[in-house]
Amino acid sequence: MEYNDYELLDLIFENDEVAYKIMLDKYMPIIYTKAVDYYTYLKNNGYGSICFSDFIALGMETFDNAVRKYDLNKGYLFYTFFLVCLKIDYSLFLRTMKSKKNRPIFHYQELDFEICDSSQIDPYLKIETEDLKYKLKDYLYSLDFVDSAILELRINNFKYREIIQLLQVPSSRINRVVIKARNTFSRCL
Repeated sequence: MEYNDYELLDLIFENDEVAYKIMLDKYMPIIYTKAVDYYTYLKNNGYGSICFSDFIALGMETFDNAVRKYDLNKGYLFYTFFLVCLKIDYSLFLRTMKSKKNRPIFHYQELDFEICDSSQIDPYLKIETEDLKYKLKDYLYSLDFVDSAILELRINNFKYREIIQLLQVPSSRINRVVIKARNTFSRCL
């Protein structure tokens, strides 16, 4: 029996693992195709140590997040919603890989020994950072899809014009979302 996306999503919302697998299998070719595109782009631009399975894993994680966050009442197709999520996540990943701070990763050489210096890590700082990450994640889930995407892109240093191009939103909306987030998190700190 062939199910459409909405029937599968209804079953998934009722915790049907078989429906989730069917839907993932249905969208796996899209994940694979997009992963190949981005992987090939990085390989052709000298990022040789990147692993194709990272793109597949990111695509599957994006699919999982899209399934959980999709809202039928918003009026857009799941297919479109998933493609936008995938494009955003792959663009963020690509941008992260191309950033200057990650360039040494692509030209690394393994050491024959392990360096351990526990005095370098402040456990309280790590706990505070993790707590802030959870608060930010909860805040992003409380927003609608576009506002959440705007914040994720700004957090990852996308410029306003890049966000306008990706999401087709006015700069005033971006500004409003960013200011609201700053005000919310200034109270958390």
